[in-house]
Parts: sequence; structure tokens; C-alpha cells
Amino acid sequence: MGKHICILQTSFAKRDDTIEYLKSRMPDLRISFITDSVMLEDVRNAGAPTASVRERLMLYALAAEKMGADLILNTCSTVGDVADDIARIISAPLVRIDAPMARQAASLGDNIALISTVETTVAPSRNIIVREGRALGREINISAFVEQAAWEALSSGDTALHNRLLIERISDLDGKYDAVVMAQVSMRALLPELSGMKTPVLCSFYSGLDAALQMLGL
Repeated sequence: MGKHICILQTSFAKRDDTIEYLKSRMPDLRISFITDSVMLEDVRNAGAPTASVRERLMLYALAAEKMGADLILNTCSTVGDVADDIARIISAPLVRIDAPMARQAASLGDNIALISTVETTVAPSRNIIVREGRALGREINISAFVEQAAWEALSSGDTALHNRLLIERISDLDGKYDAVVMAQVSMRALLPELSGMKTPVLCSFYSGLDAALQMLGL
């Protein structure tokens, strides 16, 4: 029987892309999802993860464990710190999709630009990059840019405007930082438009899934 990965997510977006990529690398991989489509909204409304959000994520992790998952992958950066806390007290390995990206960013330099569309993503994304930097003996300076208008465009169904606003902002940052970190996995769609950047632009989709596959024995 093949290995089993359970993916915890706060949006149904990119599910098909995730399955396609994982299956292309490990065809016999069993892939399951647990989705809480209002969790991100709850965190945004409260300004930080609430007790309810923490309890729900714990229940999802325990459910994934009971499902027999060999690996649990948290894909929402906003609850990344919560996932780290839960990982310490459950038996199954629970990892963050943005951890490999954070390690790469910390290795590229001391001045990192972090771009997101929701304010609540900033702190957990900053925390993991700073932590990875300290593991390398470095203090990372992070400049955060929150594109609220891009979030509003995406929420209204205007994906093209969402993408354009982010591409414009990231292009403005080119050459000013050691790396640009796109905090949300959904920003993967921007990568083809950013191929000409001088500054490395990092996204967690490929690096996070590749790391998960390696942990599963690929």
C-alpha cells in the first residue's frame, strides 16, 4: 500500500493542482484533504487565531492521524504557528508547507521582502523566516507588504486584478531585497509572470510539496 498524506487547508483553491503535482511524482500516493473554509475568515475577523481555531486545527490533525496519514501537511500560512504547536503534541508528523521556503529565504540574505494579501499572515510567516535565520546564525530583517486590495479583488472573483496588483508590487521590489517571499501558497499562479526578476521570488507550493514527498520516501 502506498503512503498517505493528509492536507489541512482553509480553501478549496489549488486542490486539483496539488493532486496533479503529487501524483506526477508519487503515483501510488493516497491524498486526503480536510478543509475548513471559514477558518481564515475567523482569524481575520479576530486579528489572530482564536481558541476555537486552535481547537479545530487540533481536531483536524487528530482526525488525520486516525485516518492513518503518514504525513500531515498544513497549507495555510496564517495558522502556521498554531500548526507548529500542535506538531509537538501529536504522534504523526505535521509540517508546514512554507517551512522549506522560509529556510531558502533565510539562506539567501538578511533583507527579505514578505508580501501577502491578509495582515494575519504576516506574523507567522515572519516568525518562521526569523527562526530559520537564527538556525543559520543570522538575524533576518523582514519588510512586510500587505496588499489588501488584492485580497478584496480575489474575494470578489476578480483573479486578474488580484494577480496584476501583486505582480506590480513585487516588480517594484525587484533589486531592493535579497529575496521576495510570497506568503500564501495561492500566489503560485504569479510565478510565470515573474520569471524575469533579478531578485529571487519564492513560493511555497513546489518547495513545500517536494519536501513532503521527500519525507514520504520519494
